[in-house]
Amino acid sequence: MRYKRIYGLTNKVIKPLIKEIKKAKNTQRMPYKEIKIILDMLYPATKHQNVGRGYFKHVFIIHTKKRRLALKIGRGIKDMRKDAITYQKIPSNVRNRYFAKIYWTSGLFMLQKYGKKAKVPKDEIDRLKEIGSKYGLKDIREANIMKVDGKFKIVDAERK
Repeated sequence: MRYKRIYGLTNKVIKPLIKEIKKAKNTQRMPYKEIKIILDMLYPATKHQNVGRGYFKHVFIIHTKKRRLALKIGRGIKDMRKDAITYQKIPSNVRNRYFAKIYWTSGLFMLQKYGKKAKVPKDEIDRLKEIGSKYGLKDIREANIMKVDGKFKIVDAERK
């Protein structure tokens, strides 16, 4: 397993803290603000990165020495499981060519390669949509495509 330190942090620190924060606040809502504070303390280089968020998950950027990674945290386990299954259903000889690599998933958490936001040409979007439809993917649009390792790759998609 790659990035064991981040994996240990999520399972031994953040996951128990989520339970305690929910219990202390007497709420069922996910404490994303508190998670951001913890990650900013542990990874100060990422302190000023914008956090992406959608309806089902939040994305926190983590810098290592060589890579920018996205720690995705979902509202529920099934939200993260859907992304992992989508990634695994793509054939192994093709998946990392067109889809940003997912290193691991663990309950509410998923670690994925993260790229740079760049203007995606129309022909590149059409090419990735065609490839996505071949493997049963939907929701491939400019917001879900990033430049990872110098190539445009899908960072978020769903199965049909």
